[in-house]
Amino acid sequence: MASVIKRINEYNLSIPAPLLEMKLNAMKESPFRFYRGTCHLFAGDFIKRYKYKTKIKSWICGDLHFENFGSYKGENRLVYFDLNDFDESILAFPEIELTRFLTSITIAAGQMKVATIGLHKTLHDIMAAYTTTLQKGKALMLEAEVAHGVFKKYFERLNTFDRESFIAKRTFKHKGALLLKPDNIHLMALDDSRKAKVYEGLSPLLEVSRFRHFVFEDAAFRIAGTGSLGLERYCVLCYSKKRGKHYLIDVKEARESCYSGLVKIKQPRFKNEAERINNVGYLMQFNSPAFLSTVYIDDKWYVVKELQLMEDRMSLEGFGTDFRLLSEVAIEMAVLMAYAQIRSSGHLGASSADDLRRFADKKQWQKDIIEVSGELARKNNKYYREFMKVE
Repeated sequence: MASVIKRINEYNLSIPAPLLEMKLNAMKESPFRFYRGTCHLFAGDFIKRYKYKTKIKSWICGDLHFENFGSYKGENRLVYFDLNDFDESILAFPEIELTRFLTSITIAAGQMKVATIGLHKTLHDIMAAYTTTLQKGKALMLEAEVAHGVFKKYFERLNTFDRESFIAKRTFKHKGALLLKPDNIHLMALDDSRKAKVYEGLSPLLEVSRFRHFVFEDAAFRIAGTGSLGLERYCVLCYSKKRGKHYLIDVKEARESCYSGLVKIKQPRFKNEAERINNVGYLMQFNSPAFLSTVYIDDKWYVVKELQLMEDRMSLEGFGTDFRLLSEVAIEMAVLMAYAQIRSSGHLGASSADDLRRFADKKQWQKDIIEVSGELARKNNKYYREFMKVE
């Protein structure tokens, strides 16, 4: 087990000490939070364990656990609910995505003290929803107007969200200027020289139509996520002179996928990792988040998009011990996963929708995946117990 601690330390070697401590403390919260922060462990373990030799290639977001679905606004200002994190995206086998998701449900069920028979039924229902959607071969979207159950309430809550009030909570006025409010929970202060670097990196965007009337008013270091904690990440307060409104944009460092070197599939060439992340998201999502762009700051590439609020993510915590409700949501998420793979099929080396349909007709890999997800959930819990022993 000492090798597990070594794997974690080696993967996080480049993270500055204060941020690394923050990330490791977050991972101590629960087995599920640990799972969120260690996609690299899952990637290595899955590739080593899974022996089914599929010929199907699919774009995957790579880190599709229960909490990596959420809502965001598109450029058209409409709200979408979809997969929303493509940092680990790669052209790979579709089973990776499904296993990552099923493993997260199994871990969640363990924390919620769910009986084995209840978990078993949910896993099979998720598998059925996923394969049935692939067999239909048509990518749709989750629409607020026809949503029901948990999703209906979710969209109703989003409709009451006041963007200006949220920005007001994250800002304060000083000498007539609106500035971001560092609280060391969501935002940390940046010195003026670093702010200047961020503005310099963002300045080429001002030549793009959707940014042309923007003024960058303030910037802060952003604290968010678990797996991405430690990446350089900024929140920038912008003012649109054309619209007379403030916006918050997220500027996130792009790194190599943790599956690189593990998945033996020839990858298309992207100019940089930020382009990979944005292009795969563009293929897999029904619509892209507002202001989606790439920028270059101090020898690193970053993904830019409108800041997605943590409150807009589907959170495990919000379900308490109600696994029945969580299962209903997970089944809908499986459908969205299949939509994303159908939508991106045939693009940049991915197999066709017809190939995915034939893949979904086969049964053996489905049994294997449910078995493997259980093994990887148990392994995650072992890793977590060992991790908790380290001072």
